[in-house]
Amino acid sequence: MAASNNVSFWEMYRELPVRTTVATVVPVFLGLAQLLNGYVHGVPIVRVVGFTAGIVLAAVLVTQHHLVQYHRRNLQREFLGDE
Repeated sequence: MAASNNVSFWEMYRELPVRTTVATVVPVFLGLAQLLNGYVHGVPIVRVVGFTAGIVLAAVLVTQHHLVQYHRRNLQREFLGDE
């Protein structure tokens, strides 16, 4: 049995679409909405960009974490037959 080391984001998205969307897409849209909101209300750009960068960074880290969990679960299924 050879374990595949390549797990793609799209494989995870096909199997877990809601979880992946909430962890990846929603924070990015929230960041973009906050940029627009800050522009409309005249909030200093440094604060808005800081918030947006923070939320996008958090989305990237959470997505990487979920990808590792997905890969681990696939390995467990392959080698141990666990669900």
